[in-house]
Amino acid sequence: MSETASVPPPTGATRSIASDALGTMVIRAAGIALLFASTTATAVLLGPTEYGEFSAALSLALLFATAAPLGTDRVLVRRLSIIGREAAGSEVSLTHRCSLWPALVIACGSLLTAAACSAMGYSAWSRTLTLAVLMALPLTLTYLRQWTAIPLVGTRSAILPEQFLIPLLSLLLLGLLWLLRLPLAAVPAAIGTAVLTLGVWLVTVSTGRLGAVYRDAWQAAAFERGAVRHRTREGLPFVLVATGVLLAQRCLPVAVAAGAGFAASAQFSWALMAAGIASLPLGILNLSLMPGFARMHHHGDLAGAQLLARHAATLTFSAAATAAVVLLAGTPLLHELLGDGYADVPRMLLPLLLAVLVDCLTGPTIPVMQTTGLERLYGRCLALHLPLQLLLVFGLSRLSGAMGAAVAYLIGRVLWNAAVFLLIRRYRSLIMLPSLGCAAAEFRRLLRWGHRSIRL
Repeated sequence: MSETASVPPPTGATRSIASDALGTMVIRAAGIALLFASTTATAVLLGPTEYGEFSAALSLALLFATAAPLGTDRVLVRRLSIIGREAAGSEVSLTHRCSLWPALVIACGSLLTAAACSAMGYSAWSRTLTLAVLMALPLTLTYLRQWTAIPLVGTRSAILPEQFLIPLLSLLLLGLLWLLRLPLAAVPAAIGTAVLTLGVWLVTVSTGRLGAVYRDAWQAAAFERGAVRHRTREGLPFVLVATGVLLAQRCLPVAVAAGAGFAASAQFSWALMAAGIASLPLGILNLSLMPGFARMHHHGDLAGAQLLARHAATLTFSAAATAAVVLLAGTPLLHELLGDGYADVPRMLLPLLLAVLVDCLTGPTIPVMQTTGLERLYGRCLALHLPLQLLLVFGLSRLSGAMGAAVAYLIGRVLWNAAVFLLIRRYRSLIMLPSLGCAAAEFRRLLRWGHRSIRL
């Protein structure tokens, strides 16, 4: 008998999560298409060297923006998932105050490092660090807005501005530049990204339900002495949780640039972005399921958490496998799309897609570890894994260029997912793998739907 045979009908909360995830999937799919188009247009218009510099700067900016709250943004999600709208204003205000000084310290440190690089003759790295600081502030505000919105208005509404509007506006701007035949380089591309991100943030925090929350946050009373320090201590265990996933993705182009140059970094960045299309369902469910896992852990609902985890792993792996096959089938078209400067991309897709499949095999491990009290353990694991991953990428890219970096990324993801699976199984008794019973039930449901469609 399959493990799903005795499962009770879905509750209203489960249906709500599924509905939110489905809506988010639609928006994210459209956003991915726009992001793919705008990223490809940027890569082609800038060329490998300039795009590699811009990509490295964006990777650093995303890291800075994720690290600035010192984990208090993840505490915010957990608290808003439980307390709701009533006290949201004061929670949002406190989280922004906790993020202010770390953001200033990161910016000053980066600019001083940029000045040192310029004095030593590393002008490209100096420019990269300066552009990263320029883009970091709007991205920090954007991330805080998104974490605020997820438990209050749902993941679908939370990701709409950043995942859909910004790529759409970027693509329109790139199209205008192409029509006017204006030159494009890393510096104007970074300035345009910063302006667009800040503009979208201003609009979204001034209107609707989030507008009311942010007005409450602006008018929030003064906090008790030591409140910022206490919340920062509460968030510190989440720092590596928050930055680790990003380090595993966005800082890899920097390691490739150090090992094999900016041109190789550009090829790796584009190929990693393309392979990431297959992980679209996993990324969506990681966001959508975070409030649900937080509530289930709060109420001690282990059976519900197990069922949710197995269904999510089944869905993400099935969708990722299908997308990987489609992407591999389209690799012969990449040379015509990207040109000679990206000749290694088709060969890199196979190891990068295998890495995505390994990530999807274990399902929503990130929300499980962040919401069930395993954040300290997760952080310690990341502290061990991330240097290993970056060293692997740097070393193999130095030996074999962009292709070596892709193989190193695959090795790192296999090691990481094996470790996370064993830890969650040991400490929370959850099996983070797809369920054959769930997959068979979904397959039978699709067959019945297809049969009815043919009869009609």
